[in-house]
Amino acid sequence: MRHGVGSFGIDFDRTTTAVVAMIGLDVLWWVMLYNGNVPMPGMMWLMDQGVPMAAPGAMELGVFHVGTFGAVVGYVSMWGVMMWAMMHPAMIRFTREYVAAYEGTAVGATTAVTAFLTSYHLVWALSGVIPLGFHAILPGGIYGFTQAHTHLVIGGVLVLTGLYQLSSFKRCRLRACCARIDPHSQDVVAALKKGFDHGISCVLICFGPFFLLMPFFGEMNFFWMIALTGVVTIERLPDWGRELAIATGIVALVAGLGVLVFQPDLPIAFTMLM
Repeated sequence: MRHGVGSFGIDFDRTTTAVVAMIGLDVLWWVMLYNGNVPMPGMMWLMDQGVPMAAPGAMELGVFHVGTFGAVVGYVSMWGVMMWAMMHPAMIRFTREYVAAYEGTAVGATTAVTAFLTSYHLVWALSGVIPLGFHAILPGGIYGFTQAHTHLVIGGVLVLTGLYQLSSFKRCRLRACCARIDPHSQDVVAALKKGFDHGISCVLICFGPFFLLMPFFGEMNFFWMIALTGVVTIERLPDWGRELAIATGIVALVAGLGVLVFQPDLPIAFTMLM
C-alpha cells in the first residue's frame, strides 16, 4: 500500500519504510559508538596503562584483564553494535529487496524482515569471539604482538586480506549475496533461518576487512571504521562490486608487501584515536 505524504507526493510504501528503518537504526548504532554508549570492559584500566582505546587489540586486552564472563558479554555487545553500524549501509539494498519480494501483507513483511534482521544481528554480535580468539592465541595478545612485531603484523594482515579479497571463495560468496531475491512468503522460523544463513555469509565475505584488518589496525578507530564501511557497502553493488573487491585486494596486497619490504613508519596503527 502506498501513502502520499503531504503535498510532496512521496510514495511511502513497504520498501521505503524498510530503507528508512535501516538508515534510522544505522544512525542509532553510530551515535551509540561515538558517544561511548556501549560496554567497554577494562576501559579505566586501559586508560591507567596509557593504552589508547583505538590501538590494535586494546579492547581485547581490556576484556582479558577483567577476565569475567560479564566482560566477554560486554565485548560481544560492543562488537555487535559496531558491526551493525558498519554493515547496515551494505545491507540496505538486500533488506529492501527482501521486503519487496515478500508475497503477503505489510504485517507479514514486517514480521519476516524483523525476524530476519534479529538473527542476522545475532550472528554479527557472536562473531566477536573471533578477535577474542586471536588475542588468546597470540603471545602478548593482539596489542602486545602488534607492538612487538608492527611491520610483520600490519604487512602480514594486509597481504592476507589482499589474498582473501582476490580468492574465488570470496567472489563466489559475494555473487550469491548480490543475487536477486526470489519471491517468498517466509514465516518467522524461515526468516530467522534466512537471517542466520545470510549473517554467516556476510561474516565470510567480510572476513578480510573486519577480522584481519580491524583488530590489528584498532577496531575503535573511527578512521578505519568509516573507510571499511565504504568498502563493504560498495562491494555489494551488483553492477561493479566484484571489481571493487578485486581492486581492494590488489591494493591491500601491494601495500602489505610494501610494509614488509620497506618497513615505513606506521604511526596510524597506534595514534589515530577516536
